[in-house]
Amino acid sequence: MKAKYAKPFLGVRDQVQLLEQRGLDIDVPRAEAEAFLETVNYYRFTGYAIPFLVNREKFHRGTKFSLIRDVYSFDRRLRHFLFDALEAVELTFRTFLAREIGCRYGPLGYLDTSIVNDFTEHAGFIGRVGAEFGRSDEQCSRHFRDRYFAPPVWSVVETASFGTLVRFYRNLHIQDQNAVSTKYGMRGDFLASYMQHAGVLRNLCAHHARIYDRRYSYLFNPLPQWKKAGVVNTGKLFYQCALAYRLLMPTAPVVFDRDHWKRELSTHLATLPRSPVRDLFLLTAVPKAPFASPLW
Repeated sequence: MKAKYAKPFLGVRDQVQLLEQRGLDIDVPRAEAEAFLETVNYYRFTGYAIPFLVNREKFHRGTKFSLIRDVYSFDRRLRHFLFDALEAVELTFRTFLAREIGCRYGPLGYLDTSIVNDFTEHAGFIGRVGAEFGRSDEQCSRHFRDRYFAPPVWSVVETASFGTLVRFYRNLHIQDQNAVSTKYGMRGDFLASYMQHAGVLRNLCAHHARIYDRRYSYLFNPLPQWKKAGVVNTGKLFYQCALAYRLLMPTAPVVFDRDHWKRELSTHLATLPRSPVRDLFLLTAVPKAPFASPLW
């Protein structure tokens, strides 16, 4: 039987005192520390403290409150960088998918079971599309809903969730996958895997999850330049940034300038806080000179 949670609620003054009792150096004015925890949930703060803990109840000697606060600020801005790029990745993929299906099979081609491998999966896709389209309050959605029994594919890609569209793409025959993936300079099955991974990363950013210190599920296939460099473990932060940059390749610079984004992101990655307690660059796989890394 699971135990009932019995720890008492603590106000911010008691939270700061508890952190101090556990060995955290409160190196800022106590009022400042309390004000920070008034805004940033104590539970979120302690998530950023994990790399600096000896165990659940004790910090490594020399760990400062300001360090954990700086790591939090670094990660918050990092989420903004990644979300900005992944938004462009997602919208470009939606456009390419609609264009290829519409051009090859017509406005309602996505309904055709002959273009997919798994009929049961396709039936689920149609059900999800119908539900998502029915909930949409966009003007174009209302227009098609009022006049037609089914919307055209260029409307579907604007209302369906990204995960729904990636699953549809994975179910297409390989020649149709490749018609989209050739714009990225890769095979269709590789692109399907990368897009699924990008969707997970996007959702983490959208829900304010911790990004810098996370173990990401390994990619189905490392990017070619990663293989050349002998990268096997792709589950750290830097590889997620490099993947986003690679998936931005076919996005028009007038829409999103990926090279400008890389320069700005590289500058930010280089500001990862230093700590005598833990080398965060090793934790994240961010190289000391991220802009010069061949893994981009």
